[in-house]
Amino acid sequence: MSKENRMLVPGISRNEYLTTYTIREDAPKGSFWGDGVHSKAHHQQGTDFIRSKKYVNGTQLLSCDSCHDPHGRSDVKHQLRLPVRDPGNSLCASCHTNVAIKAHTAKAVGVEHEQINCVDCHATKTMQTGAGGKGLAKKDGKNYWVNDITGHLFDVPRKTNQAVKGVEPGKAMPIPYINACGTCHDVDDL
Repeated sequence: MSKENRMLVPGISRNEYLTTYTIREDAPKGSFWGDGVHSKAHHQQGTDFIRSKKYVNGTQLLSCDSCHDPHGRSDVKHQLRLPVRDPGNSLCASCHTNVAIKAHTAKAVGVEHEQINCVDCHATKTMQTGAGGKGLAKKDGKNYWVNDITGHLFDVPRKTNQAVKGVEPGKAMPIPYINACGTCHDVDDL
């Protein structure tokens, strides 16, 4: 992805590809949250994806273009092939055909949610652009929702993660409990 959040298109020069679309293989320690797993710097989606269970899944070869349209023909945000924030979770359901959302969320968090999207939990915005993201500030003035780029590990970071547990809110890695859940629920009660 480029700084403008666009995927590369065929026909660009090698130089443009290397300077605009590649990631650092030697990402400094500060590019990851305290767990050393989740990226916090921009341009690391590719690094995340090749370390994810989606990339190394044993049943299907997946790549960026499994979800994104590399030719930019899609009118869906972020050049996605199908919507992710629709009632049917279209993009995710194109592969995960047998997932019952209510049963899945009941097993995962103990509450049945049917009006939630897969990306609310599995695409946490752990990374930040230079411009920064929106904040979900509490009365104490701390910003609980600071980032604006979706991580591509597709895991669900928990409150017990070492980049979260015991870390002052606002300095901790964003997780679904404060991002997705925190948009409707008081994060202090979660």
